[in-house]
Amino acid sequence: MKETCPNCRSNFAAKDIKNINKNSIFIEKQCPSCQTWFCLNKTLMIIKIIGIFLLLITSLLNIFNIKSEYSLVFSSIGLVGILVAIIITFFGQNEAIKK
Repeated sequence: MKETCPNCRSNFAAKDIKNINKNSIFIEKQCPSCQTWFCLNKTLMIIKIIGIFLLLITSLLNIFNIKSEYSLVFSSIGLVGILVAIIITFFGQNEAIKK
């Protein structure tokens, strides 16, 4: 999968990234061309995490048959949550980090 640096607009493969900072929920990467640090937009990252948690919570509710009369609703909410997370993963915009 190709990534684009928000600073220099160069395209590079994800395997070309050598420096990755995983100290917080916002994973920061360093551009191999211009050495600028960038990450996914903070708001999009939070929405992505909420979507993943929606899938997790609704799946657990369905597995343990909690409120089984709402299992179709739980499944629908989980599907929407994971679709949002997938769309953000593939089409979310990176932004340069000001340090």
